[in-house]
Amino acid sequence: MDRRWNSSRKLHTKEDPSNIIEERIVMKSKGETIIRKYLKGKQIGKGGFAKCYEFTSLENKKLYAAKVIHKSNLTRTRAKQKLMSEIKIHRSLDHQYIVGFEHFFEDSDSVFITLELCTNQTMNELLKRRKRLHEIEVQCWTMQIISALKYLHSHRVIHRDIKLGNLFISSKMEIKVGDFGLATKLDFDGEKKRTICGTPNYIAPEVIEGKSGHSYEVDIWSLGVVVYTLLIGKPPFETSNVKKTYSRIKNNTYSFPDHVQISKAAKDLIKRILIKDPKKRPSIDDILNHDFLNPGYSIPTTLPSSLLVCPPSSSYLKQYNIASSTARTSAHGFAGSDKHEGFEHYLNKFKNKKEVPMTAKASSPKGLNKLTDRNQNLNSNNGANLINKAKSATSTSKPPEVWVKKWVDYSTKYGLGYMLSNNAFGVFFNDSTKIILEPKGVNFDYIERKVSDKQEVIHTHTMSDYPEEFSKKVTLLQHFKNYLETESKNNTPNDSIEKEQNDAENSKENERNISDIVYVKKWVRTKHAVMFRLSNKIVQVNFQDHTEIILSSETRMVTYVNKKGERNSYHLSQAVDCGNFEMSKRLKYTKDILTHMLTNNGTSESPTKVFKPSSKKTMQRFASSTGFQRVNTGEGNIAKFSSSQKFRTLSRGPVSQKKLFKTNYFGR
Repeated sequence: MDRRWNSSRKLHTKEDPSNIIEERIVMKSKGETIIRKYLKGKQIGKGGFAKCYEFTSLENKKLYAAKVIHKSNLTRTRAKQKLMSEIKIHRSLDHQYIVGFEHFFEDSDSVFITLELCTNQTMNELLKRRKRLHEIEVQCWTMQIISALKYLHSHRVIHRDIKLGNLFISSKMEIKVGDFGLATKLDFDGEKKRTICGTPNYIAPEVIEGKSGHSYEVDIWSLGVVVYTLLIGKPPFETSNVKKTYSRIKNNTYSFPDHVQISKAAKDLIKRILIKDPKKRPSIDDILNHDFLNPGYSIPTTLPSSLLVCPPSSSYLKQYNIASSTARTSAHGFAGSDKHEGFEHYLNKFKNKKEVPMTAKASSPKGLNKLTDRNQNLNSNNGANLINKAKSATSTSKPPEVWVKKWVDYSTKYGLGYMLSNNAFGVFFNDSTKIILEPKGVNFDYIERKVSDKQEVIHTHTMSDYPEEFSKKVTLLQHFKNYLETESKNNTPNDSIEKEQNDAENSKENERNISDIVYVKKWVRTKHAVMFRLSNKIVQVNFQDHTEIILSSETRMVTYVNKKGERNSYHLSQAVDCGNFEMSKRLKYTKDILTHMLTNNGTSESPTKVFKPSSKKTMQRFASSTGFQRVNTGEGNIAKFSSSQKFRTLSRGPVSQKKLFKTNYFGR
């Protein structure tokens, strides 16, 4: 995040006196008091006794992360000592991969610690978005963490809380070790500490047992947990409760799942680190000399910012002579193309310009973070019937109407950019406004955020002549277009569909009509897929295994694209019972998504709205198209399916809407 742009955004807000923090500096020699003022911005973190906010210096417009500790939490002597120890240790440190300490001050209510602001959050948020990382990424991050640990240990400092949430990512994509609330400094080498502290999933066994004390080795242990977690996707000892987790740590009970492939070198390093006896764990130098960090190719010193949201592209891996087949795709690797260099690449030249906007997040369709895993197996009793019906079912190669061909989710800052099959480009912004550039690239339409049941307001302009108020979003549209155009040069499984569609579009010479505009009206994410609702009454579901379901309520057709990119279209009356097991499973999952959207009236129980259809009748039509007999738009359950297949619930027991509709911070 560009600091000048962000500070400009912050200073445009009203300076509510309650958000102005004053630091008073008494100059005893001169007998005067200097007052420095800060504007308190959004909350960016929260701990047991402190909250973290963005602070903007009103003196020089510089941005900081400010840790705020209310003095009501410092009534006990031990709490005060702990805070002063944190400040004393952190302010003494100065290293490239450690969060920079600025200074601290206090007023009558709170103590403030101003720190270097890391604009790309922490590795915890990164892993939530990516699910797991490629080894080359983990190698790069690990080298940086080790560098920080080597520095700390050389100054006799033990961090004691190395975990993803304390590994911050700077604007330069560098790791910054932070939060020294549990850190301690040894008085001499060989000293042992006996305080039981840390985070359950990352805590070393000697800390839990507490008999012989602990030293630097606890940070090495936590590093091993971090490496495992980044590669596998979850901590090695994680269980449903702390006692079980501690038991597994003490017994060294963990394993490597079969469904995740990692190198032998990675497994070996993790096994060597996660040894119960701290004396047998490798030293920092041993780790640096291990095969995992000496892979036969040059480990990058920094990583591109595109990796914040998507896995490394094949072209990026080729730079390091790594075969693209070894690339670990994340659970969301299906977003857009798996060969992208990253949308942010196209913003680098504009990062320092004020016209690049940060659109509001509050009304962003963040999507469904997670639908409970469901049993997708078809009823075996119906298997024979499906096979028999397959003989009579017919498919067609006729392409569907306009659909989403490529897309990139960058709702961390801006929104969802997409390319349609007719070569139109659009953006669904975080403030729920939309912009769509026609295929010829001359005119664009800006669709205002819909208000209640009123008609959508559409503004039409040319790319060379438009009001100043649209300049920021037009700029972003151009960036998204550049990125997606580059991606479209790579062949995709749907190229045959694209050619057929483009031929049809190019043969039309009709005059432009507002009613012909096709754009994404709504979008939503689940654990396994992303759903687009288009203005041409198409519902498209892209699954993470690169299969697709496209439903048309106008033609009552279902188009299925399998893993090989092969396409078949069926009439709705034939689709479910056509004998295509894979398509049937995905149709059933699509029904589930629609069911819960309708049951919940398009919103979640969380403060952030998930999916608010502009017309219940339209959504009823979609639901009907996918096999519903009747839809209840009230608070009751959705009615029966017309299909002979029984509707399978998402779990064996009742599932609360709150659990089903967790808001994803990044909308992915």
